Amino acid sequence: MKASTAFFLFLLLLCCFSCESDEAKLARAEKECAAKTKIDGLTISFFGYFPKDVDSVSIQIKRGNNIVKNYSDPIPTIISDSLRHQRTYYLKNEIKLTDTVFIKIKNEPVKKLYDFKYLVRAHFTMMNRNWGCDFYELKADGKVYEGSTFDITRKNWKIIERKDFKNYYQK
Repeated sequence: MKASTAFFLFLLLLCCFSCESDEAKLARAEKECAAKTKIDGLTISFFGYFPKDVDSVSIQIKRGNNIVKNYSDPIPTIISDSLRHQRTYYLKNEIKLTDTVFIKIKNEPVKKLYDFKYLVRAHFTMMNRNWGCDFYELKADGKVYEGSTFDITRKNWKIIERKDFKNYYQK
């Protein structure tokens, strides 16, 4: 047998034995999720709030009976979606899955975020079938939110028509 054929057979056998089954991948992701105790931050999107209406956010993080963080931060003025007038703020603190986060903006009631969860989710691509552990769920004032972003939308907010942009975006 030629050396190149032997090498090819060796690589083929190595690939066959190194492949992990779907059940093993799922079990690994479930084990990874069970070990998670915190998230490194949280993205908060504001829809329909102009900088003149809401320019800052107050954050309070409560761990058990103790308040571990209590501060205010400016909300970036950069608009990431002009039709929905979306602005995004990133809460840069470590949040334990058992923490409660209180978010307050001007003229709105306090939002209470809690019950943060990681979920096992499919990470399938054309070439790969895999499972991963993603931060994907939280509760806010009793309602379940899916995804890694929490949205705050102004009441009675409508998508802006292009013809009305000048009324909203003139300085």
